Amino acid sequence: MAFADQPAISIPVVNAPCQEGPKMVAGKPDTVKTRLDSGFVSLFNGNDLTGWWENCNTHTTDKIVGGVWIVDPAQHAIYSREEGQNGDILVTNQNYGNYEIVLDLWPTFGNDGGIFNRVTTSGKNWQSTIDYIQGSGVGGSFNEGGWQAGVNLNDDPFRFNGGPTLPTITTWTTFTQPLNPTSFGCSEGGCTSADFEKVWDLNGWNQMRVKFYDGLTTGRSVTMETFIRKLGAAAWVPVYKQTKPVVTPAGPVALQIHGGGRWKAGSYNMYRNIKIRPINQDGSVIIPFPPPDVVSTGKAAERGFSAPNLKIVGGALTGNLDADYAVTLKDVRGQVVERFHAAPGALQHALTSGFHGVLIAELKNNRGAAHIRLSRI
Repeated sequence: MAFADQPAISIPVVNAPCQEGPKMVAGKPDTVKTRLDSGFVSLFNGNDLTGWWENCNTHTTDKIVGGVWIVDPAQHAIYSREEGQNGDILVTNQNYGNYEIVLDLWPTFGNDGGIFNRVTTSGKNWQSTIDYIQGSGVGGSFNEGGWQAGVNLNDDPFRFNGGPTLPTITTWTTFTQPLNPTSFGCSEGGCTSADFEKVWDLNGWNQMRVKFYDGLTTGRSVTMETFIRKLGAAAWVPVYKQTKPVVTPAGPVALQIHGGGRWKAGSYNMYRNIKIRPINQDGSVIIPFPPPDVVSTGKAAERGFSAPNLKIVGGALTGNLDADYAVTLKDVRGQVVERFHAAPGALQHALTSGFHGVLIAELKNNRGAAHIRLSRI
């Protein structure tokens, strides 16, 4: 089976110069923040690179040229490729701590890309690979920039072999628990090349999902999880999950063009529908909701649990409660800011922390739980 050609770019290909840092508007990063479902926000508007900057401090010998990043509004997609032997990274203006990022991708076999997690300005990070090339794979990990000596951050759950007509793969096994090849249609001994085609479209769009959490402070370990699936498939296919004793402070997310002549001449990787959401320090999902940011969840909703209407006024959490609640306030990274017990009736609880920003209030009792998104300016 041969690969299908990607859609042609409808605009002239012009290599824009590299940038020295993120663009700021009124002193704040201009990252795109269109709210989507399930707590995600869009990182790419489909028309231009608002919210991103091109960093040529890595993967290039030319600090001006770098790689090529083109937004084609007709496809609502980013096209990327090497320029000669020069690559670089396309970096979000915003920093992120614990997060889950999802994107559509259509790489050409023979190209070497990646998702850079909490990347530094020099390019150091723990990479989620998009190495669609001989001898590597998609969804593994790589210790980019020598992040931490003595810790193995280079893992390939599977490797591509063979030529560009159809990549074969070495045995795709239960690389890390709880991954099980039988759970996504493979044999117990591991996935074969034919099995890979069940979960990856060689001739079109696929999706990749990365969860990156914890490891923000000294003494904490960081976890990376990666998943892939065909566009439109219901189930995510787990590829990789590892926890490593590495501290990686909050930082931007980036897309990579590997330099050094590793790309198939004249070919592109395509990306679109890039979105991100905060998750908790343990990797669990924070449940933010659109205005009025009040909803009951899980079994609580099934039992008719009604989430209270709360807000922050003058440094105090206020509202009316219909019952006793155990209240936990967390920031968007999942760090607990404050805990207290609230009785039925009018609530007027002075916040004891000096925290400002987005808070998630979790209210629990024997009827269930509710999560309420609040903001303290």
